Amino acid sequence: MLDLRELRAFRAVAAEKNFTRAANLLHYAQSSVTAQIHGLEEELGVPLFDRLGRRVELTLAGRRLLTYADRLLDLADEAKRAVQNDGHPAGTLTVGAPETLLAYRLPELLKQFQSRYPAIHLSLTASESCALGPGGVILAPNVDIAFTLDVPLRAGNLVSECLLPEPIVLAVSPQHPLAGKKKAKAEAIGQEQVLVTDRACSYRALFERAMMAEGVPVGASLEFLSVEAIKQCALATMGIAVLPEVVIANELKRGSLVAVDWPRKPLLVYTQMFRHQDKWMSPVMSAFWNLTSSLLQSRVLE
Repeated sequence: MLDLRELRAFRAVAAEKNFTRAANLLHYAQSSVTAQIHGLEEELGVPLFDRLGRRVELTLAGRRLLTYADRLLDLADEAKRAVQNDGHPAGTLTVGAPETLLAYRLPELLKQFQSRYPAIHLSLTASESCALGPGGVILAPNVDIAFTLDVPLRAGNLVSECLLPEPIVLAVSPQHPLAGKKKAKAEAIGQEQVLVTDRACSYRALFERAMMAEGVPVGASLEFLSVEAIKQCALATMGIAVLPEVVIANELKRGSLVAVDWPRKPLLVYTQMFRHQDKWMSPVMSAFWNLTSSLLQSRVLE
């Protein structure tokens, strides 16, 4: 019979890819975690990890076991919570999202969720990129539900829900040469410095494709990891910010930033929610998923 303590150690090592970090996470001695993994491998008769110096990677058997380990551990935790909390959802939920959504789209949702489900502890993980990609936070085994800001996505191993359209706006300070100009042209934008996110970002790619469709390459650019830094530099008249409207809605309303009238066809990405297809949909996950779907799709938060 599989030992839950060994499975917890296995899942921690799979997430951390390192025995020492996994031991720290579990508050165990490293020797205990190593012994638990060896015991699990002996019981199953297969190696679960490839040892690559200080780093470890799951073998094929390890990847197969991880899905079942998640189910078994989640079920065990749920059984414990059901007895201790009269069936009310309780436990930890790990949510991953890009900075843009964590800062500007999700706070009111998270507030309402905590108010409705005080026994659920939220653990938030910020991803560096707004898009879904290899190694992204959304694929991490320890993330229960993740969000992206991207064109509509489909992945065979993920369940997704498209929640909100997010218009992408080109914005400048009122002192910028393009401020207030009607029907700005791509040629004029190409001559100005643009303030953009990293190349993995979906809405930067949308902007660049729209420029190329008009035969104009993007000229000088400044690249940032932070959307807040882009906004502040646009306020300082350093260039044209390419950002989701939700990030600069207040500045546009106050007039401290001005939208550039380009392109004619809106640039749109979408706030989307994902979970692993094979991961057990616990009551904790269901509570968050259903509330998010209800609030964001109905635009209650806007």
